[in-house]
This record gives sequence, structure tokens and C-alpha cells, in this order.
Amino acid sequence: MKYPAGTRVLMWRLDEDVPQLMGLCREAGISCDELEKLPMKRQREKVAERLLLFHAFGRTITLEYTEQGAPYINGLDVNISISHTPRLVALALSEEHVIGIDAEQMDREQVLRVRDKFLNDKEKQFIAPEDRAAHIIAWTAKEAIIKAERNSALDWTEGIGLEPFTVKDEEVTFAARCGDNRYCLTTRCVEGHYLTLATPTCR
Repeated sequence: MKYPAGTRVLMWRLDEDVPQLMGLCREAGISCDELEKLPMKRQREKVAERLLLFHAFGRTITLEYTEQGAPYINGLDVNISISHTPRLVALALSEEHVIGIDAEQMDREQVLRVRDKFLNDKEKQFIAPEDRAAHIIAWTAKEAIIKAERNSALDWTEGIGLEPFTVKDEEVTFAARCGDNRYCLTTRCVEGHYLTLATPTCR
């Protein structure tokens, strides 16, 4: 898949259980001992994340986190964003610009019930109440922008505004604004998920 220049996206489909993932780490010489203290579900996601980071950088990488919970790599000038679902871990990297990524399963019905919590009045005009796909794309777009902004306190409804978009089978590209910043959103169907990447656009 092609993304804007300087952007890399890596994905791990979670077919393996924790012992299998740990075995892959040991084979590659990846340190994961501290992850054994985590609950099993979280451990599975974090071990896959560690494997993706190893593939991206060729060595064991331990992430640090800001007070807002945004990941970074100490000593490396690279922007990083991560998304976890029970079936997929996605990692986005860029040395050139801020970046945000989010993935949600395509069958997730819950977004229809919380529509008022993340869509503003303008967005409700082009996202029909029963359109599950459009709701999930909008959700992932706003989550990806929040990650790019590195600000989990952003107002989901009025703080981020999505431009109208049309759901397509392969790829959806649209724009959004967050304060003075504008973003390009690219959503793709991947392994039963909608995967959305947020990158900055010119103002």
C-alpha cells in the first residue's frame, strides 16, 4: 500500500496466541520479559507491537509515553502512531510529519449507538444513522487525528470537523480540520478492518 512520502505502515494480523508470539520474539532475540506481567489480551497486542517495531528498526525498541499517552522512541527523531484491535496491530511511522493511525473492525455495531458522542451536526447531514461503515470510518478518522495531535483531551464533536466522504470498497480519501490544522485521511479495508491514516495537509 502506498502512503504519503516518508510514511511507513506495518501491520500484524493476530492469528497467533501469546506463547507463539513469545516464541517468535525469542527466535529474533527480542526482549519481551516485562510484558509477561500484563493481562493476556494486552500481552498479545503488546508482543505483536514489539515484533512490528523490531521489523521496522531491526532491533528491540522500547516505547516511551508522554503524559497524554502518546508513544515516542527515546533518541530517535521519528513520529509514531499505533492502533490495536483483537485481530490486528497497526504501526505508522514518519520522519517528515506528524501522523496518526486507527483501526476498527468492520462489524463493530456499537458506533451507531454512540453517534451523538463523536459526530457534529454537519457530519450527521452526510452520515446516515444506519450507515455502519461511514460511522466506523468517521470514528477511526477522529481517533487518528487525536493521535496525530497528541492530545487525548480534544473535543470529538466540535474540536474535529470531517469533510463529506463516500464509502467505497477499497479506499476513501477525505479531509478534516482540527483547530488551525488540516488533515488528509486515507481509509482502507484491511483484514476485516477499516484502517485510517491521518497526515497533515497544507493550510
